[in-house]
Amino acid sequence: MVNGEVDYETAPVMSAVLRDALRDSAEGVDVDLSAVRFWDCAALNALLRLRREALAHGKTVIVRSPSRTARRVLDLTGTARLFRPPVPEGRAVTPPSRP
Repeated sequence: MVNGEVDYETAPVMSAVLRDALRDSAEGVDVDLSAVRFWDCAALNALLRLRREALAHGKTVIVRSPSRTARRVLDLTGTARLFRPPVPEGRAVTPPSRP
């Protein structure tokens, strides 16, 4: 779980911890952002670099429960979709119906 403020000063620490977790994982990492109070472009860039590294090794990076702050940055930059769980092969996805 990532918590607190992730910015230019703290993103390298988060990045190092997540890279270690990715290296030790067979399939990838799930990143819980529910306790993040501040999330800036340095944090996003660290997460994008982690994703690039994961993909190079056939792994995934999935964001779970982003806080309102983290979700806003992910949504505004159009990157939220990059961190969703993959859809199992052969399984159709039906968007929710509108009321």
